[in-house]
Order: sequence, then structure tokens, then C-alpha cells
Amino acid sequence: MSLSEQTEQSAPTLTEEKENNKPVREYLSPKAMAAYIISGIGDKNWETFSGHNGFFYNTTFLNASPQTLALADAICGVADALDNAISGPIIDRTRTRWGRIRPYLVATLPLWLISSAVPWFLPSNLSQKALLPIFLILSYLGSIANSFYGPAYAAILYNITPNADERNKLIAADTYVDLLGVWLPSLFPFFIDYLPGNIPTRYIYIGGAMFFISIVVIFRTYGFFALRERIPLASRKTMKQYGLVDSIKQVASCRPMLVLLIKGFFGVGKGIGVSVENYFWLNCTGKLSNQFFAGLFTGLPSYFVLPLAPRLTEKMGLRNLGSFAYLFSSVSYFVMYLVGYSPTKNSIVNLVWLVIALTLAGALNSIQRYSSFALQGDMYDYVEWKTGIRNEGMLTAAMGYIGLATNTLGKLITGVVIKAINYKPLINSAGILVPQTDPKMLRAIWTVFALAPAFGRLFEGLSLRFFNVHGSVRERMLQDLAVQRAERVAQMGKDGHGT
Repeated sequence: MSLSEQTEQSAPTLTEEKENNKPVREYLSPKAMAAYIISGIGDKNWETFSGHNGFFYNTTFLNASPQTLALADAICGVADALDNAISGPIIDRTRTRWGRIRPYLVATLPLWLISSAVPWFLPSNLSQKALLPIFLILSYLGSIANSFYGPAYAAILYNITPNADERNKLIAADTYVDLLGVWLPSLFPFFIDYLPGNIPTRYIYIGGAMFFISIVVIFRTYGFFALRERIPLASRKTMKQYGLVDSIKQVASCRPMLVLLIKGFFGVGKGIGVSVENYFWLNCTGKLSNQFFAGLFTGLPSYFVLPLAPRLTEKMGLRNLGSFAYLFSSVSYFVMYLVGYSPTKNSIVNLVWLVIALTLAGALNSIQRYSSFALQGDMYDYVEWKTGIRNEGMLTAAMGYIGLATNTLGKLITGVVIKAINYKPLINSAGILVPQTDPKMLRAIWTVFALAPAFGRLFEGLSLRFFNVHGSVRERMLQDLAVQRAERVAQMGKDGHGT
């Protein structure tokens, strides 16, 4: 990128714009916004599909025990500490003709493909001793890929425009479109119950997995070619002076990041609830396809609520908006649990009740996701404000490691629960799943399905109250950043070199 291009794309100071009574400059055309939104749709679909079906598939069709899966994840989590520790600094110091971040969108695809696709084709007669090293290797390959892709994709959102208001609008638009990433995989259970009965259930799962894997590859590749980075970076000389020890100190002392880490840890509650969804719909309601019918309605409120997010942000502030969304969800889950999943003797009425209850519990899910991404952007800006360095890679890698630990803990708890209730999958001679009917088992599944998200959302909402980039602090930060960035570009002009 030439110096003239950097200067053209750099942000004017907010002070100058206010003095001249001019609006804050915008940088993203509709085409640029669409490029970012499209690039991540595949990953959201895969995240939803694998989160709902991966654990269930492995325990049902590969006969993998919950302990084997949890142990593989736990060992992988320990081994993954190394690549998470180095991925952030490497990303922050990357300088290529394609940018600092974009190359990681496609460079990580081969490892991700192996780790994501292979489990669906493993034979069902492998022993637990054979499955453990296989899942351990596949998990670690996937974790290496995600250690670089996760921070890179998270960081690119905060580098394609220096305009914070524009960034929040993009996040709202992206979250709105991402609702398809939740809705589309929710259609999958319909095929399980209503495709011709001579198709084994396992083959239907494999077909679904391959479909969602393919769209990840297509959309990530498109993102690599279509996205651009616009935030002026610190020079290589500055980055060399700012060593790894300084980065570690920054991570350890960054209050906004610590708050988001704690909030992310409590996300384990919702993760556990998602892991047992298939067990709940199959056994407690009698059909996996009931999940599909519920999914047709539970996501509808988000389409009406999310467009209000930018306006609600102006009135409440990001921190307050996010906290309210999580606490509202927590109360809804608690009420749903107290009423129960079968309050009447009519199965249709019970299904309608579940749809209403889950619709309320998830009514502000899109607001939660919007506020989480927007708060993360404020965290990156806060660090740049304090240090002058854009260190998204280091910060996001640290958050990604906590996310990995949280997912591992969620799978471990889910495995303990499934083992404790002595759940055994029932598959008839045609390869079709059959629901369990033991009342104690059904009650245990319901308790986890409802209460794990209830407690998780409660503590997520409470933790956000400690996020300090809020109100006048945030306003002062944005004004100072505009000045810092303009000075950085001017200095690059004097030095005669680019980023």
C-alpha cells in the first residue's frame, strides 16, 4: 500500500470534524460491507451445525464414550497452549502484500478441513483406545488452524474501518445476516425424520456436514480476495521495540479484556445446553424434527430486534445493552425450567409452550452477539489508546485460549452428565434412532438443557457491569485515537516509508 493511499484512508481527527461541523467520515461502501458479511457466513453455519450435532454424532454413531471425547479435548487444550501463545505475536507482526491479517483466512484451511471432515467418516467399530489418539490428533490440527484463523478473522473486523460508529453498524448488519447461520442448520433435523426411511440416519448427518464444510471453504476464499485493511499500523521498528514481554504485560493488565474473558468463561453454560439439545429433542419430545419446527419460530424476534441495536446503543451504551440482554435471557430460561417441558398431557400444546419459552429465552441473542463484538472493538481501541500499538492478535489469541478451555470444560461437563444418567443410544435394525423413555433420564436431560444456559447467561450479564470503556471514558478515547492515528500517518510521511 502506498503512502498516499494510507493518508487517504487514515482517519481525520474527531476534534477537527467537530470544529468544522462535519460528520465523521465513512470508509465502507455497501460492497465492502457485503464482503465482510459474506466471508463469515460459512463459519457461523458450521459452528452452529457442529455445536448441535458433533458430540451427539460421535457418541451415537462412532460409539465414542463421553470420557474419550472429553479426555482428547483436555489433552489438546494443554498442548494448544503453545500455538495460542505464539499465534498472536506472529499475527501482530505479519506484513505481506495482502495485508497483515487476510492471508490467515486461507492459509489455515487445509488443517481445518482435515480436522472438521475426517470424524464424520471414521468407522463405527473402533475401540476407545483407537479413538482417543485419532480425536486428539484431529482436535490439535483444528486448534492450530483456529489459533491463527480465529484471531485473524476477529481482528479484521476492527481494521477495515477506523470509524467506530460505522464499525458498530457493520456489526449490526453482520449479526442480522448471521441469523441465517443459526436458522439454516436448524432445518437439518427435518431431514432426519422426513427423508425416505431407507436412508440410514448416519448418512444424513454426513451429508449435512459436507454441505456446511463446503460453504466455509467457498466463503473464506471469497473473503481473502474481497476484504481490505485500512487502519494505519505501527512500523516494524516500533513493533521490534515493543517486545513479547510488553505484550504479555498488556494482556495481564487490560481490564476490558479481563472482563470479556470472564464473560466468555461463563458462556460454558450456554455451550452445555447446546451440546445436549439433540438428546433433549429426541428423547424428551420424541422427535429430532421438533427442533426444526421450534427453530422456525425461535429466531424470529432477532430479525425485529437487531435493527434497533445501533439506536439502543446510543441510548443505553454498549455495556448496559449487553448486560441487559444476557440477564433477560437468564430470567427466561429459569421460568422455562420451573414450568417444565411437559406441563400438559397434550404433546402439541407442550411443543407450543417450548417454542414460546425458547423464543423468549433467545429473543435478544442477536443483541448479545452484537454487543460482544462491539465491546471487543472498544477493547482493541482501548489498548491502542494506552500503548499506541494495534495488538489484536495477542489479545484475541488470549481470548481464544479461554474460549477453547471453556469449550473443553463444557464438553467435559456434558460427558459427565451423559455418563451419570447412563444414556445409551437406541438404533433399530434399519439404522434409525429411537428415543429413550426413562423418566429420570428425561428429567436429567431437561435440567441440563434449561438450567445450564440460565446460570451461564446470569453470570455473563453480571460480569459485563465491570467493563470500564463506557460513557465519557469511551468518548475521550475515540477523540484521542483520531489524533494519534493522524499523527502516525504524518510521521510515516516524514520518515518516507509505509507500514
